[in-house]
Amino acid sequence: MLLLQTEHVRRVGPPVVACALGVCALLALAGCALTASPGGPPQVGPQAPNVVSLDPNQWYILYSAGMPAHPSADPAGAWSFEFPNHSTGGHVNYVETPFNATTTLHNVTVTFLVEDDAAQWVVIDPTDHLPATCRLMIERQNDDLTDPNGRWWAQASMYNLGSEDNQVLTISIPLTPDHWTNVMGQQDAEAFAQTLQEIGWVGVTFGGQFFAGHGVAISGGSAKYVLINYSVD
Repeated sequence: MLLLQTEHVRRVGPPVVACALGVCALLALAGCALTASPGGPPQVGPQAPNVVSLDPNQWYILYSAGMPAHPSADPAGAWSFEFPNHSTGGHVNYVETPFNATTTLHNVTVTFLVEDDAAQWVVIDPTDHLPATCRLMIERQNDDLTDPNGRWWAQASMYNLGSEDNQVLTISIPLTPDHWTNVMGQQDAEAFAQTLQEIGWVGVTFGGQFFAGHGVAISGGSAKYVLINYSVD
C-alpha cells in the first residue's frame, strides 16, 4: 500500500514512458540518465548490510552537471543539495547510496522536504514536459546501465516538484513487482525478484513526466531537496 503523509491529498501522475539504455525513444522508457556514462555507479559498498546510510558522503550525485559529488549535511534532515541553475548548464539526475540486504525486503520509505522559494522548474530532456518530478529507484549490484532490468522505478512514488513543497512528505512503496517498472517501463516479476536478491543501490531520480532520470534544474528562484530519512525494510 502506498503511504503518503502530507497536509494534502497525494495526486499520482500519469504513467511513465522512458528511454532505452541511454538512447531516448518515443516508445521506450522512463528512467535512464540523459548523460549516463557506461559503467554505472561507482564500485563502492555499503557500510553495513540491511541499513540505508544517512551519511551524506555515502550518497552519490550521478550523471548530473554543476553538482557536487555528494550532498551536504543539513540541520533540517540527514542531508540536502541545492537544485542547480539551468542557465549555467546545471542539472541533477540521480542521487543514490549503496545498499545490500541479507533479509527479505518489504518496503522502501522516504521522508523528505523540498524547500522552495519561488523556484521556476526546468525539465532537461526537450522531449519531456513539466511538472518536474522525483521518484524512488532501486538498482542491481554491478549494474552497467545496459541491462533493462538493472534499474527499477516506483511510478506511484512520483512527486511533482512545486506541488507540495515546503512541507515534510513521506512516501512508502511496497517492494512487490506490481509497483515497480524497469528501464523499458515494463513489469517483470521474475526479474524484479532477482534484483531484490542482488540489490546494490537505492535512491531517488529527477526528471519530468515521462523520463524519470533525465534531470531537472531551476531557471529562477531557489530550491533545496532535504532528505530526512530513507529506509528499506
